[in-house]
Amino acid sequence: MIRLPAYEQVRDDPVLYAHASRVMHGETNPGNARALLQRHGTRDIWINPPPIPLTTREMDGVFDLPYSRLPHPEYGKANIPAFEMIQHSVNILRGCFGSCTFCSITEHEGRIIQNRSEKSILREIEAIRDTSPNFTGHISDLGGPTANMYRPACKDKKIEQACRKPSCVYPGICPNLNTDHQPLIRLYRKARALPGIKKIFIASGLRYDLAVESPEYVRELVTHHVGGYLKIAPEHTETGPLSKMMKPGMGTYDRFKEMFDKYSREAGKEQYLIPYFIAAHPGTTDQDMLNLALWLKRNGFRADQVQAFLPSPMSIATAMYHSGKDTLRKVSRNSDSIAIPKGIKQRRLHKAFLRYHDPANWPMLRSALKAMGRGDLIGNGKRHLVPSFQPKGTTVKAQKPETAGKKRFKTQQTHGTGRTHKKAGPGRRNRARRK
Repeated sequence: MIRLPAYEQVRDDPVLYAHASRVMHGETNPGNARALLQRHGTRDIWINPPPIPLTTREMDGVFDLPYSRLPHPEYGKANIPAFEMIQHSVNILRGCFGSCTFCSITEHEGRIIQNRSEKSILREIEAIRDTSPNFTGHISDLGGPTANMYRPACKDKKIEQACRKPSCVYPGICPNLNTDHQPLIRLYRKARALPGIKKIFIASGLRYDLAVESPEYVRELVTHHVGGYLKIAPEHTETGPLSKMMKPGMGTYDRFKEMFDKYSREAGKEQYLIPYFIAAHPGTTDQDMLNLALWLKRNGFRADQVQAFLPSPMSIATAMYHSGKDTLRKVSRNSDSIAIPKGIKQRRLHKAFLRYHDPANWPMLRSALKAMGRGDLIGNGKRHLVPSFQPKGTTVKAQKPETAGKKRFKTQQTHGTGRTHKKAGPGRRNRARRK
């Protein structure tokens, strides 16, 4: 076992907090993880290693239990938007080996993928079809923490049990990782062929650096399972923030977009990618956000809903945020500090860069651009980021502190129409239904 610094030390010392977080995240592989021990006052707290992953048979046993598929009776006839969103979706896997630093799915569900069998998944689709009173033939999602991590696994169990890498896909895809998408392609085809099933959408987040390894999968997905928009998450365009997120570079995004556009044309469909980005993530400078804003404008994207990074329990990025250290590397008091956008003024600026098109943000952006020596980006031409004038009737919106993280960031491409294409989310659909 490993003894962590005592709770009181971690509470009072950000560097020891970062060290404890780094140690904990190094013990996530159930094949080699050791127990952790930490003193809390006069007591020791024992933290067990992660459990051995469920087998496919065990997963099927859990999902084949006689669930009602309805909200708890205590809710009565209350409208529950979350239930409306997921009632016709099917979870096909558990776990994630991506280990994005701002996410704690690995800590909750494990880093080794646990898969259901085809038969179990198809049985659940049939149960939805046969028992849901408002089923219209559309399955809203076949996915999980990540849509296309069904069946990928390490090629060698001994290597898997000994591995201590935090991610199987960063800084590149591990050569020991099997990236075969054929089992998922077969599942999609069998699910579509079920009687009474009109359409199956894939709404879970897609790991596009895995998807580009299988052009056949991208073709299958784009041709049959995209409802006009597909969400993916580059999260940023700049190397600095991406290296602190453990996310791939934009070259992989470009490869995927090229495939997506090609197969959409071949299918005779007009479909769009919705890339998500995060503002104010640890490791992000003002220059990084400016470069992202210029990329968004150059590619014709406008941010609809914006997510600014907020610390969340157990995530690596939270330890970075609190300590100012890069916890992906060995942490010491002499470790180099990284950029941490903490002040409310800077966080609002980073958010404003993502919404460069909003007149309410233009005064703040003009001031920032001048301070950064980039006054050349203020003007009324296509190459400028913000105009030099303020339209009549526009005012700077009052922003409530730290409300940006409540909704996921959504960007949608304008495609030269001058308008932002807005996809109705569950809240908007519910309001329309009530009206």
